[in-house]
Amino acid sequence: MSNLFILLESGAADTATKGSSTMMMFLIYGGFIAFMWFVLIRPQRKKQKEVSRMQSEIQIGQSVLTSGGLYGKVVDTVNDILIVEFGMNKGVRVPVQRSTVMSVAEPDLTLEKTE
Repeated sequence: MSNLFILLESGAADTATKGSSTMMMFLIYGGFIAFMWFVLIRPQRKKQKEVSRMQSEIQIGQSVLTSGGLYGKVVDTVNDILIVEFGMNKGVRVPVQRSTVMSVAEPDLTLEKTE
């Protein structure tokens, strides 16, 4: 009879050990997912919100930098399309999607002296 109690007690101990190791595994995976959220996903979403806000606030007359690396000046807007003047002669007007604007920036046209 006492052997039966010993077997039941050891089985209960094994079940408790398996349950705690499963719980520990879930805690480790949960911690890893939380770490990835705060290190990778959250900053990326924050930056995307800032870029979207900047793109929605573009006004006529501002200089912009497109994703293709071209600087131009916004001369008109139609819905989600910006009409941008490229070049120094002001004769090239190209429709550009608002989402392709990377920043509102003036080109740096100063010459660097090399000696």
